[in-house]
Amino acid sequence: MNEADLDPKLLNLWKRALLACEQLNWEYVISLSLPVVKACPTFLNARLLLRRAEGEFVKQQKKSLFGGGMGISFKSQKKDPLEAINDLEDNVFQKDPFNVKANQEFYELAMRANLPELAAIGLETIRAGHPANLKVAHQLAEHYMTQDMPEKAAEVYRTIVKQDPRDMGAIKGEKDAAARQSIMRGNWEMGFNDAKKDAGAATRAEKLNKEGMTREEMDEVYALLYADYEANPADMVTVKNMAGILEKMENFDQALEMYRYALSLNPADVSMQRKIDLLNDKVQDMKIAALETEIESSPDAPDVEERRAQLVVIKQQRGQKAVIEARQRVERNPTDKPARFDLGQAYYNAGMFGEAIPELQQARQNPNLRTKALYMLGMCYSSKGMNDLAVGALADAAKEINVMDNTKKDILYSLAMVHEKIGRKEDYLEALKEIYNHDYGFKDVAKRVEASYS
Repeated sequence: MNEADLDPKLLNLWKRALLACEQLNWEYVISLSLPVVKACPTFLNARLLLRRAEGEFVKQQKKSLFGGGMGISFKSQKKDPLEAINDLEDNVFQKDPFNVKANQEFYELAMRANLPELAAIGLETIRAGHPANLKVAHQLAEHYMTQDMPEKAAEVYRTIVKQDPRDMGAIKGEKDAAARQSIMRGNWEMGFNDAKKDAGAATRAEKLNKEGMTREEMDEVYALLYADYEANPADMVTVKNMAGILEKMENFDQALEMYRYALSLNPADVSMQRKIDLLNDKVQDMKIAALETEIESSPDAPDVEERRAQLVVIKQQRGQKAVIEARQRVERNPTDKPARFDLGQAYYNAGMFGEAIPELQQARQNPNLRTKALYMLGMCYSSKGMNDLAVGALADAAKEINVMDNTKKDILYSLAMVHEKIGRKEDYLEALKEIYNHDYGFKDVAKRVEASYS
């Protein structure tokens, strides 16, 4: 069902809901879109917007999503599946949109109603709120394969492989989905001209996905994508690829604009919102770095104190925003170790070392985050004067890295500074000499080591 099929009264509600979305008035979006989805269950855009608004509204209220989305227990007594879905909308999703059990029930009810595209929203919502739930991701990918939507299945399988490169089921699933796409596209009856066309498409895909592109190559890819965008500006894949290439070209403002447009095409895409937040943070960090460089290069400028004050305010706002966003992600999924690390890092950057410690202790259980978490833990301990614990954490972090890269040098240097602080001269020099043997020019290592021989 499309917007053009809506009854005039419902169309009016829908347009007002879109306007409220632009104004970030999530509570009003919910009140306007709820009657639309109840009256028109196959108008999927309204359901997607409703779910996004519910998620954003819960964030604004700073409510925990009930221990990871399993808090509210509700079972509709309605026999009609669509009426039961409406019960879930009224009794669960407005308070707990990422509730796993309720969204699984939503999926089953929609399948009973023979509405597989609507059913997918239930699993997509779980995936958005609980990205570590790979079981549901597999279920979603299999659903898409069953419904002859291999392109979507392949995208889900790719996200699974990124999280767990050893998941053989997802690796095989992505290959099967790609094969199904080829079959559906060509139906195994391609003549010579079709084969040429398919080869051209493969070359084009290779260009789009190439890593380490030159500026000329990026310009070429952008031109291809822009032609696609002009032909179909509502195509989600094209819009995402446009945003991605703009980001690679470091046109961050334009990239943000395209990512926001992509989110408007699929308002329930929480991962896209996360992408926007991360890029926003990157832009802010660049502005902070530029301001710091201006202050450092012109310390006697007449407005330098004004710039310093501006820098302090920007950093405070940046730190507070990062803490709030990271805390909300942990509230949605307390067992997600990467989310725990992000929160610990946000606390650390904000100078909240006591609050950072328990989050980083949780995050170090993740093998991919262990070294970073240990390093940051050591720095937190050191900042609180807990030097014996700092030595232990930093030494463990250094052991985790087998090559003398910049990260290991930073860790060893920090370890040396803690040893110096507590009077362990031999340990202090041993850590510095390990760096000295690999990189004479790292910080002031050479000066410190050579001074010990004087």
